[in-house]
Amino acid sequence: MNKPESFEMMKKELTDGWMQMPSERRIIIVVGIIAIVILGIYTVFNSINKNIEKQMTETENYRKALDYIADNQYTYQLNRAQKEAMRQRLLNADAKVASKLNSIGSSFGFDISVSPSDPHKTSDDSGAEEQEITVTLKNAEYSKVLEYLGEIYKLDTPIYMRHLKLDRTSALTSSDTKLTVTITLLSYRLKEQNAT
Repeated sequence: MNKPESFEMMKKELTDGWMQMPSERRIIIVVGIIAIVILGIYTVFNSINKNIEKQMTETENYRKALDYIADNQYTYQLNRAQKEAMRQRLLNADAKVASKLNSIGSSFGFDISVSPSDPHKTSDDSGAEEQEITVTLKNAEYSKVLEYLGEIYKLDTPIYMRHLKLDRTSALTSSDTKLTVTITLLSYRLKEQNAT
């Protein structure tokens, strides 16, 4: 028996079995086959649809990221330039700022004392050191104190005033009034080995 005859024989047996089957059972089998085909088609299309939605979402996210970069590129570059400028300023900061404060005060004729604390690392990750410096001026004229403060801010070292206290030490006219002044300053610097 060759293959075409066996196929024909098998086909005849299936056809005979199908025809001998009760019609209710044939309907159930046909409905089951149709349901399986519909479920298979639905699964394929659902999978394709999910992949398309995923690609559309990823494309939209990429587009938003590119739009954000385009919108904020100038700000990013400006911030980066400012950060680099501050880094250079911190690297170039004078380690002997306390002695400079003392010499500037002496040039104004102040009775001055400068008390620097030990430097310590800042709480951020920049590696910069912060140093608190207390400057006390005795018997200083108000106008000269203002000039002294102006000279402090001309220093290349990043330095900020934390506290300023003015106490009158004489009751003369305002132009001759003598003051005792306490200035608390914060000075910052960055050592080359700590630079990032």
